[in-house]
Amino acid sequence: MKISVLVPVYGVEKYIGRCAESLFTQTYADLEYVFVDDCTPDRSVGVLRSVMEQYPERKAQVRIIRNERNSGIGTVRQRLIDECTGDCLTFVDSDDYLPPRAVELMAAEMERSGADMVDGGWQRVTREGVSDVNQPYRGRDEKRYLCLMLCQNIVSNRMWGRLYRRALFTDNGVRLMPGVDFCEDFSVMTRLMFYARRSFICDPVYFYSDDNSSSYTHTTSPRHVSSFLKSNRIVLDFFTANDPQGRYSAPLQIGMLNVMRIMRRHGLGFSEADRLLGYRPRGAVFCLLYKMIRSKCPFAIAEKAYLAVRKAYVLTMQRDSKWS
Repeated sequence: MKISVLVPVYGVEKYIGRCAESLFTQTYADLEYVFVDDCTPDRSVGVLRSVMEQYPERKAQVRIIRNERNSGIGTVRQRLIDECTGDCLTFVDSDDYLPPRAVELMAAEMERSGADMVDGGWQRVTREGVSDVNQPYRGRDEKRYLCLMLCQNIVSNRMWGRLYRRALFTDNGVRLMPGVDFCEDFSVMTRLMFYARRSFICDPVYFYSDDNSSSYTHTTSPRHVSSFLKSNRIVLDFFTANDPQGRYSAPLQIGMLNVMRIMRRHGLGFSEADRLLGYRPRGAVFCLLYKMIRSKCPFAIAEKAYLAVRKAYVLTMQRDSKWS
């Protein structure tokens, strides 16, 4: 089983050496490494090539592709998917790194289970050190997992630290959208989980570096707000089109109300959300929450009501036999 390791490269001169070394020392043999240089302004690619020279047995497996212009992480990740040739793929951000057996362990679980996607544990790396292992969601019901993901802020929607069958993307038309460079994970993972059979392992398979102050997760701007709203619009449109029976309507609306909650919490107003997201609630409870969040109702009261409804839904869903 050939596995493609997909790595975007931009502004990571300080980190990419560590990342590349961890990739080239993987114990799994049948690998393809695809790096996309998104017009990085520093020496990232030079550092990458220098590390490659230290692992001649891997050089034939490596491709470095340069974009003609800076395109953003969403476009880069889609190009990585389009360019790769593996049966399976995994995403690695170039300021992060992997333990030596990461790919081997996920591949073994995929072959054992026949799953379309395998999650692993991960550890956060800060200046203070390495955290304990963050375990993946251990439930076996994919539909229940998708409901929790749609609710937002309950289970992780990260794209990294997972192994996917490439066909999960290509056969189902799941693509990353240009200009969606923040919260892009949510727009992808929710659509993948609509189709995927999932398994997991508790072994740590990813080290997430939390000390890169220039990464998307450490910066905010009007462009990021726009991307956040567009990502949620992709999800809203997808489930509106593909879930006519409304099986996922409640968690989807809880997630969309979370967007409104975030907009109000950060004082961003609702005009941009109305223009780019266009969410309108359905059902008495969701309409009431929508009005509370967007009105002069004290935010603390609106948030408390929202969280109570979300908690009640999750408890009900977990007991409901239709998800078993």
